[in-house]
Amino acid sequence: MKQNERPFDVVVVGGGIVGLSVALEAQSRGLSVAVIDPDVAEARASYGNAGVLSRGSIFPMAAPGIRSRLPRYALGRDIAVRACLSSLPFMLPWLTRFVIAAEEGAWRRAAAALNPMVAEAFDRHVAMADLVGGRQLIKRNGWLRLYRSQQAFAGSALEREVLAENGVRIDCLGEDEVRQLEPHLAHRFTNGIFFPDTGSVESPGELVELYRLAAKGRGAEFITGKADVILDAGETMALMVAGRRIEGRHVVLAAGAHSAALARPLGYRFPLAAERGYHRHFTLADGVELRRPVYDAAGGYVLSPMNGKVRLLSGVELARPDDPANTAQIEAVEPDARQTLRFTTPVEEKPWLGSRPSTPDGLPVIGRAARHPRLIFAFGHGHIGFANGPMTGAVVAGLIQGERPPVPIAAFAPARFGG
Repeated sequence: MKQNERPFDVVVVGGGIVGLSVALEAQSRGLSVAVIDPDVAEARASYGNAGVLSRGSIFPMAAPGIRSRLPRYALGRDIAVRACLSSLPFMLPWLTRFVIAAEEGAWRRAAAALNPMVAEAFDRHVAMADLVGGRQLIKRNGWLRLYRSQQAFAGSALEREVLAENGVRIDCLGEDEVRQLEPHLAHRFTNGIFFPDTGSVESPGELVELYRLAAKGRGAEFITGKADVILDAGETMALMVAGRRIEGRHVVLAAGAHSAALARPLGYRFPLAAERGYHRHFTLADGVELRRPVYDAAGGYVLSPMNGKVRLLSGVELARPDDPANTAQIEAVEPDARQTLRFTTPVEEKPWLGSRPSTPDGLPVIGRAARHPRLIFAFGHGHIGFANGPMTGAVVAGLIQGERPPVPIAAFAPARFGG
């Protein structure tokens, strides 16, 4: 700390959607806030997602039947999921727990635990966007999952059953109904599942930037850099950032896929993997329109409208966050996606890469650290971090102030990993 510099009420490590939501919620409670972040917008996972505020994203990746597909993932033979072989030794703690979690009982319990938070995702984003002048970026246009055969659609029966149990509204569509919703898609899909209560954001990076500017305008201090270490200073927690000591009465660790590394020196060993994803933007062909994000289950890709362009997103790559980029997945899905929607030239020179923090059980880590009550963890949301950042911010700010959480969070407790 600089001489005579007072501790902040809250120091947030991470300037993505979760960290900014914590900052805004803490400010709404009259708390002083500092945000530590490298300030590279494109490096944040919340910059490059599909922009889907999904009502139906309640399922962890550790699904029943996935164990038999693990060799395919490791050998790069599955278009939807691949694992970086060189990283597997470092991912063993995550992988071991992932295999244990991949059974129907745990999968159903995880869906039930995520459901209350996910149910609020759209409204929470709207409320925050209203505060910062970004409401026009959010639409309730639904989310469409597409199937190329009746057999593939029938394979979603268990998911549809669990969605119904959790009150998630869906419409099961035939070929003609898919065409009515998206007339410019190729006629290659026999069935679809439509999530009418889902919304989307046409420019996630723009919305996140509005949240950042709003926090800054309300007095948050943004400290550019990476936190080197988190220290217990008794009445405060301290962080070292580029030689500067920053103290906070509470520190919130919301550094995404890098959170586990920062927690480790304090004795917390979270099994975290990077659920990496790639995207690239393309210009749509003349007269072509995409009305909402769509997921081609067989193709392993998502197409999402983004400010008059289309964003093509690959499946999941399991790796360490700083592993070299491997664009094999996004390159593999592009020719197939061109058969679904007519688009032309890429907008960027090369694909974007982002790392999402993935826990083995598919549930975020939200709560106070067991041995450091002034430290609060808020990471591990996997592919649903962008949608559920605002609710996580409300939960964390409430924990700081001793409020009852607006949704149940017992299943997200750090203690399940010894934290």
